[in-house]
Amino acid sequence: MSVHLVSSIEARDFGAETLRIGDLNGDGAPDLLFVQSVYGSREITCLTAATILGDRLWQSGKPSADNGRVYSDLPVQVYDWDGDGVNEVIYIRQAIYAEPVEYGEEKIRERATRYEGAATLVVLDATTGREKTSFPVPAPADDALLFADLTGRGRREDLVIKDRYWNMWGIAHDGRVLWRWEGSPGHYPAVADVDGDGCDEVFVGYALIDHDGRPLWQKEWGDSHQDAAYMARPPGGEWRLLFGNHGLHCLAVDGTDLWHHPLHEAQHVVVGKYRADSPLQVAVIDRGFPRTPEGKSADLYLYDLATGRELWKRRQPPGGWVAACTDIRWSGAGERQDIMVYERGMGQPVAVYDGDGKIVDEMPVPPEICSTYHSGEGSNPGIHLCYRADVWGDSREEVILAGWKGVRIYANARPLALPTLYNQTLYTGM
Repeated sequence: MSVHLVSSIEARDFGAETLRIGDLNGDGAPDLLFVQSVYGSREITCLTAATILGDRLWQSGKPSADNGRVYSDLPVQVYDWDGDGVNEVIYIRQAIYAEPVEYGEEKIRERATRYEGAATLVVLDATTGREKTSFPVPAPADDALLFADLTGRGRREDLVIKDRYWNMWGIAHDGRVLWRWEGSPGHYPAVADVDGDGCDEVFVGYALIDHDGRPLWQKEWGDSHQDAAYMARPPGGEWRLLFGNHGLHCLAVDGTDLWHHPLHEAQHVVVGKYRADSPLQVAVIDRGFPRTPEGKSADLYLYDLATGRELWKRRQPPGGWVAACTDIRWSGAGERQDIMVYERGMGQPVAVYDGDGKIVDEMPVPPEICSTYHSGEGSNPGIHLCYRADVWGDSREEVILAGWKGVRIYANARPLALPTLYNQTLYTGM
């Protein structure tokens, strides 16, 4: 193992499991945006911009140590919204939930039977945190937020916004509502121009929506929702649409089911070039007990994208039922990607797997930045989230581990492999 801790941030009252990563001070280097929210909702309460060493840049809202944990994805992004070469912070301010639908002891609030007013998309200057502009969006549209090119602008400047599980909207850059689709959008859509018309289609697992909101096809999957969606195109091949629910499905653009595996609860579907023996592969986590039969731990699978053939399976430690995976360029540009697995159980390290299923590096998860939020068999043990980004500019991605009390950034400590330099001379160009 060869891992180096390059940054340790004690976030105190502004800590958050939800981070967004991007240049926030205009120096061209990545910074961190800590996003706090009311647990059980997507109500964003505080945004704090900081460098990767923890130096605070600005803050919008009132920080609270009680609002660092997260229930779901949050509608906030760092993006060059106006195309001037400088980033903005974009987030959604909720409408008033006049008659909220609440459930459970913690009063989880995913929707309302009546809203007051509209939700608001707010654009902040990323260097100062000051508001630049805003416009209304439909009141329930306050869950996942992603950029797409729905109007042929040549750049992803339009918006796709969804509520928790029931609706999705296409919204133009100027705030016009282009369309609304009612169905089962799942956790997070995927976008790509699969028909080559210069506009993005939106894939939600059970439907492919054209840029104008028209369903190109739509399937019925009962009361299920998709836990992950991914669109990938092998070199010289056709687009493939993948999603996970109670199985892993690979579809053609026309909705034909090319192959599937009946897993218990497939999540975090990520396509990458992890091996050299086929163009692309698919990594997926199948969650464990208590979401699956008693005693079963989560499993990490790797499949061949073209055929669906299982390449290997790696059992995760007991208790890690919330385990998640993502791709990571741990070895740098030009090298095969690796697979990062985190939330593997209380006290278990973050693991980086190579394409052969071998753990090449592990990173400790400090208990002081994490917490167990609930007790009982359904608890989330030692919750933390992991992100990856090249924060040093050496083409290798670092692991950014976030708990609600702090952040740790780990780097690959091996010397970066470079081609051997030869025929060196003082007389360059001779």
